[in-house]
Amino acid sequence: MKKRNIVLIGPMGTGKSRAAKILADGLEWQLADTDRMIEREQNMKIAEFYRTAGPEAFAREEMSIINKVRYYHEAVIAMGGNYPMTEEKFHLLSEHGLVILLYAKPFRLAERVRRRIGKRPTMDYSDVDGYVRQMLRKWAKWKDRVSLVVNTTNCHPEQTALMIARYIDRHQITFTERRY
Repeated sequence: MKKRNIVLIGPMGTGKSRAAKILADGLEWQLADTDRMIEREQNMKIAEFYRTAGPEAFAREEMSIINKVRYYHEAVIAMGGNYPMTEEKFHLLSEHGLVILLYAKPFRLAERVRRRIGKRPTMDYSDVDGYVRQMLRKWAKWKDRVSLVVNTTNCHPEQTALMIARYIDRHQITFTERRY
């Protein structure tokens, strides 16, 4: 079955949002950044929504967004890395999407996360290094389930987008086109 979308998953700080935008622009596809979509729908920053509504409401809102974007055509979907991937989310996203996992070494993720204190809703800023290691363990199980794994430790988002585009070309992956 042909896929409709490209879905970038992985822990926070791996560059999913920036790489997705570059890839979407290059392909002339739409961009669906789930964190930004939640912010627009809730009319507040993602960290503020998580803090005020709580983890259950956040998870419900994220599932609502997933149930919309998974039916898009010709979209690059950047999944927020603040909340862990579940079997249900993975199944919904992979049904119509080419799922790609971005990851980076713990030191690089900690460095990137520290640049934007307060932005990440689930982040424990009192123990960034410990939180990053714990987060990476949760994401590791998805490495064998995705189509491509990209290490972004020493990559600029443009390089990440280029690696994904080359993978698609090399494997002659085609996507169902959007009907207007």
